[in-house]
Amino acid sequence: MAQTDNNHADGHIGGVSLASFLQMLEQEKKTCVLHVSAEGQEGSFYFEEGELVDAECAQQAGLDAAYTLLALNNPRFRVDPSEDRIHRITLPLAHILLNAATRVDEAHEQESLAPKRVSKTGTVSTKANPALKKLIETIVDTAGVKHYYLLNRKGKMITQSSKNQHIGDFITYCIISGIQIRKSLGARGPQSVRLVMENNDILLILPGAGMIIGLLLDEHASISDVTARLRPALAHK
Repeated sequence: MAQTDNNHADGHIGGVSLASFLQMLEQEKKTCVLHVSAEGQEGSFYFEEGELVDAECAQQAGLDAAYTLLALNNPRFRVDPSEDRIHRITLPLAHILLNAATRVDEAHEQESLAPKRVSKTGTVSTKANPALKKLIETIVDTAGVKHYYLLNRKGKMITQSSKNQHIGDFITYCIISGIQIRKSLGARGPQSVRLVMENNDILLILPGAGMIIGLLLDEHASISDVTARLRPALAHK
């Protein structure tokens, strides 16, 4: 980890992504300013007791600034003492990260002029794993699915159809948070996690015995039909 001249921690901290570091500040209820820089741009996130209350980047403030900063490639960052700020941001951090990941994903697809259709290949070879190949084929043939994200039980990405690398981190964050809440309440589950994004797409997360399935669905998709098709695969260890 690089150090600035004034001894502030700066850069990638142990390979942690910006989204993951923001989540850490939230979980640890930090009150601080996180300065971010990359690609000739600079900006800041402002936290009060773990709550993201404001952001700024160039002439932008609030959510617009947050989304701009989250779209930067390979950002460097440092933490400084807190500042008293206007609470421009009221949306939960989890929703902001999800919306930001979706924006980046859509921007990549527009650049490549590729249609919003899931790939049948994924990011790893399925030749040695017929069960995984069958699962992907089932997902691809399911109406309403835009992209899939398949993770193991430790939250490591197995394969995904999207170029977006941040949604996998977000899915892991949701599952881990759900497990922590379940343990504290002595409850079961979660059986699924559903999140609606700005464009009305749905992120459906299905934790199973063998893997975690994340699906980006369009707003017209039948969640009950999708879940019914995939539950047999989730039951296998």
